[in-house]
Amino acid sequence: MIILLEPQADAKAVSAALQGLGLWTRQLEGEREPAILEVEAHSARVEPAAVLALPGVAQVRPRRSQHPRVDAMPRTFALRCGSGLVIRFGEEAVLAAGPCAVESPEQIQQLAALVASSGARLLRGGAFKPRTSPYSFQGAGAEALRWLAEAAAAHHLGVITEVMSELQVDAVAEVADLIQVGSRNMQNFALLAAVGRKGKAVLLKRGRGASVEDWLMAGEHLLAHGAAWVVFCERGIAGLSNETRNTLDLGAVALLRHAHKLPVAVDPSHGAGRRDLVVPLAKAGVAAGADLVLVEVHPQPALAKSDGPQALLPDQLLQLAAGLGLQPLEEPPAIGTAHTSRLPEFYKKSVEERRRQLARTLGLSADAQRYLRHGGLDMAIADRMSENVVSTFALPMALGLNFRVNGRDHVVPMVVEEPSVVAAASNAARMVRATGGFRGDATTSVMTAQVQMDHVPDTAAAAKVIEERRRELVAIANEAIPRMVARGGGCVDLDVRVLDAENGLLVVHLYVDVGDAMGANVVDTVAERVAPMLQEWVGGDIGLRILSNLPLRRLVHVECDVGADFLGGEELADGIARASRFAEMDPFRASTHNKGILNGIDAAAVALGQDWRAIEAGAHAFAGLSSQYRPLCTWQRTEKGLHGVLEMPLAIGTVGGSTRAHPGVRTAMEIVRVDSARQLAVVMAAVGMASNLAALRALAGEGIQQGHMRLHARKSELDPHLGKAGAA
Repeated sequence: MIILLEPQADAKAVSAALQGLGLWTRQLEGEREPAILEVEAHSARVEPAAVLALPGVAQVRPRRSQHPRVDAMPRTFALRCGSGLVIRFGEEAVLAAGPCAVESPEQIQQLAALVASSGARLLRGGAFKPRTSPYSFQGAGAEALRWLAEAAAAHHLGVITEVMSELQVDAVAEVADLIQVGSRNMQNFALLAAVGRKGKAVLLKRGRGASVEDWLMAGEHLLAHGAAWVVFCERGIAGLSNETRNTLDLGAVALLRHAHKLPVAVDPSHGAGRRDLVVPLAKAGVAAGADLVLVEVHPQPALAKSDGPQALLPDQLLQLAAGLGLQPLEEPPAIGTAHTSRLPEFYKKSVEERRRQLARTLGLSADAQRYLRHGGLDMAIADRMSENVVSTFALPMALGLNFRVNGRDHVVPMVVEEPSVVAAASNAARMVRATGGFRGDATTSVMTAQVQMDHVPDTAAAAKVIEERRRELVAIANEAIPRMVARGGGCVDLDVRVLDAENGLLVVHLYVDVGDAMGANVVDTVAERVAPMLQEWVGGDIGLRILSNLPLRRLVHVECDVGADFLGGEELADGIARASRFAEMDPFRASTHNKGILNGIDAAAVALGQDWRAIEAGAHAFAGLSSQYRPLCTWQRTEKGLHGVLEMPLAIGTVGGSTRAHPGVRTAMEIVRVDSARQLAVVMAAVGMASNLAALRALAGEGIQQGHMRLHARKSELDPHLGKAGAA
């Protein structure tokens, strides 16, 4: 960036103000007026408008970068490894560990198991070793690449290994997920070109005597020849001290991470050359901004064929991983292994024990395991999801357990601040499970689009015209949604309702099969498309064109039986049946009865990225369709206990909306394990039914308050405004 100052502007004062923005400058062309300042290459990235706003600045002109591809490279990226692991650089600290040199298949298998158990994601190891002495071990060569690949695959790890020669590029690229270019080869431009042409991610180590600008230019060589990404690895430069092998330049790590916004790695093993300093330097590197920590580890460093003094012992690697907050990935269960939602005494385990059991039971992906550890929502994603975003707001993600629906187990994610909702639903599901679980089905996913026509001259004639041209109107509707039609959905039917003949008010309902989507945008598109054609046919004015949140053709029906013994006895079963009858007779009770159902459905809906507001609107409207507001779920006494039935509209989706944008919703979808929106509707309705059963059981037994308060006591302990008396 070149900055032209105004005449008589104080160049020193402007330079000081620019430093406040993170821009370091030097003055060009001597003492001439007006002064011209050039921003140095390693300054922060600042928008020109912020510079123009400073007093004394007249113009801002771009300065042509010598490494434009490096400047444009995003800091975050997904590294897809051959083992199936996906590593998301920039989202959390990543640890790569392994021996300096791969010495034998037994050695690398042993270390791969250690690396995976530590929570590291990448297995490092040299097949070809650059050694100062020609008499030192030079690596086991191509055979070591095979050993490395087999060990990484066996333990679900990515591979990082060094290439030293153009002749080795093909063989190394076949195995490495992240190709390492070593310090000695940082400016081997022929090698950089050959590596870049493989189109893979590259770890570029800084030369021992290289400036940061030299380093960035080497990265430009890689990107110019086709490398997907470059991770810049600081491994120590020549220093004044003889106490360490090199001087680890953490200032350069911070510079590349925070000023240049680049992916950065740190190698404290080579930076220190002694194992007692590796762990603290690794933590310092992460604090400075490193995305990746690269360390050496060996089961017996004294016997290592290469760089034994700097290799960590196994316990030190585990210490480092714990210090970085890493957790090992759970291995997925064997193919064909049935999973279960029955996890006894799950609530008694620590949070980390729960995560690991869940991951092990369901075979969760690395992304899902990562989300469960860290939670939260990236601000960039949050800003795209809503308007006027200033922060994010967190709620607990819990699990509804014991659900068996249509013969299949489901663990149900539930996001709710009320602990009794999750506990009660899980307990009721356990009772229902004993008699086979929940049974149900959902209709096809047909949503309703409404088109309001006002001031129609003759509503009866208009309704007749629309009915006669039904097929034509359906075809016009489907022209608006070709992709939905291609997926097997689309407009399937319509009807006409005259609401006010005297004032010419009628409404056309178009019924659209939206497949696995929630469908709001699809039906709104249909309504917008057909409205002008309707006006042309029947006259009048076009009114509202929007979906209805009462989708009477998108219903879910669930039933279950539960034995009196599991409820707590015949008396409790009688009480629940009487409470259900009370809700059928009294709308005041029915509203609270239905709220108990929605306690469970809403909690699952929030976790699974559904429009819970639309769900509630449809549920209450459906309950009020008859002359009296009625319960959505009823319970009748049977010889052995109770039989329950729930029916309601439930417009939910497994594609679109937040189901792909939000990492927490993606994780929740992975946990619940459904094949379609219809199957998910049945599962969510079962959660609502279980919540209702639990509430009625509590009301008919000990009363709702006693159970609530036991669970509320834990929350009270977190309130800084409550003393012991308040918590009690």
